[in-house]
Amino acid sequence: MFRRYAFVIFLAFFAAGLSARAYSNPGQPTAFVNDYAGVLSDSERGSLNGKLSRFAASSTNEISVVTIKSLDGDTIENFAEKLFKDWGIGRAKQDNGVLLLFAMDDRKMRIETGYGLEGALPDAIANQIITQTLQPAFRNEEYYSGLDAATDQVIAATQGEYEAAAVSDFDFASGWSFDSAVWVIIIIFYIISGLRRWLAKSKSWWQGGLLGGVLGLIIALIFFQALLLILPFVLALCGLLFDYLVSRVLPAPKPGRHRGIWFLGGPGGFGGHGGGGGFGGFGGGSSGGGGSSGSW
Repeated sequence: MFRRYAFVIFLAFFAAGLSARAYSNPGQPTAFVNDYAGVLSDSERGSLNGKLSRFAASSTNEISVVTIKSLDGDTIENFAEKLFKDWGIGRAKQDNGVLLLFAMDDRKMRIETGYGLEGALPDAIANQIITQTLQPAFRNEEYYSGLDAATDQVIAATQGEYEAAAVSDFDFASGWSFDSAVWVIIIIFYIISGLRRWLAKSKSWWQGGLLGGVLGLIIALIFFQALLLILPFVLALCGLLFDYLVSRVLPAPKPGRHRGIWFLGGPGGFGGHGGGGGFGGFGGGSSGGGGSSGSW
């Protein structure tokens, strides 16, 4: 019964996320800067486009700046990935493109990076450009100054000249997409299933508290140093409660049935098997889904 309810909840969450996606290509690109939301003046758009055009001519790297009115219910991550693919930003086989996408009504922004530039422009640097440059400028409605500075930083990063802040300054939450959240939930269910079977074998439920405390200590040391004393205590209590439920309250899991991901029906899973001049358009590059998102 527990497995059925969990599977239904997971399917409902997954379906809701998919139904919310409403990507629609805003049109064919006419320049490196496509201001569909109309937030830039003609001179600002021309100046920014000229800089990106000269950079593309000298480096072959293609940077596209796009503003749209609304995502129409889509996520900024999905919209950016689909638009990147439709336009083919970056050179084919080099995949050296970068997309800066802004949804003005939704107040969402994303830097989407092509496969070939993920080493020079990793997610951490993309996040720093968003949090330190783009967000403050867009909050003050200084759109051109923010875009001008951010594109300078992207160019510097691709040339190995950007001075990144310490890794500890990176905001892990801002780079998460819906797809990432789904996979995290799958992994969490998988872990819970394994822990339930292991802890249910013993009627002494102190093991769950010990496991929760150790896990909390590890997480606190790595990510949340300020919560060093609180987090292990909280997770230890959660572990005790979970162990008590699976050891004393819930029925024992049936043996020999759940060697795969339990809520997908065993080892079979889903049933699959492993396996400078004028603008002339982008070069057919691809994105690996790397980058960072934010809001203002």
